[in-house]
Amino acid sequence: MGKGIFITGTDTGVGKTFFTASLARYLHSCGFRVGVMKPAESGCREIDGQFIPEDALALKAASGSADSIETICPYRLPEPLAPSLAAERAGVKIDVDHLRAVYEDIRARNDITLVEGAGGLMVPLLPSYTYADFAGSLKLPLLVVGANRLGVINHLLLTLEQASCRGSSVLGYVLNHL
Repeated sequence: MGKGIFITGTDTGVGKTFFTASLARYLHSCGFRVGVMKPAESGCREIDGQFIPEDALALKAASGSADSIETICPYRLPEPLAPSLAAERAGVKIDVDHLRAVYEDIRARNDITLVEGAGGLMVPLLPSYTYADFAGSLKLPLLVVGANRLGVINHLLLTLEQASCRGSSVLGYVLNHL
């Protein structure tokens, strides 16, 4: 059974997917079996009645994963909103137990599994359940990605403080040049 890492951001649009895909590609090139997961992706385009999760597809391609996109990204939502709100507006109920089971299945088949959140650590996956709660329930250490721009120090320190208050371990942070 492999280990896992939860990749979060200081905000939305900071390059989490770029970083996660780059890390997955690197680990795969080193010979590791790399699992990837994007529990919920909002803002998906609809093509032929299917919602297409671009971030999850990028992770799949970078990691060399043979998992289906439905496994990698169990919840694909049309509106570009926090997953809890996007799911509510789409009439979808996100099941955290299902997400945990999917993660455990992916983890069991890989050397390392990278789980990418949406937005920041405190973005709600359910109305009263955040990505911080999800990462904590899986006991995953965090990597935090921030855009290297004005305000990043505050956003980064707020994210690190929240992680510390929740007892989450932080492996490190990345300042991404967008």
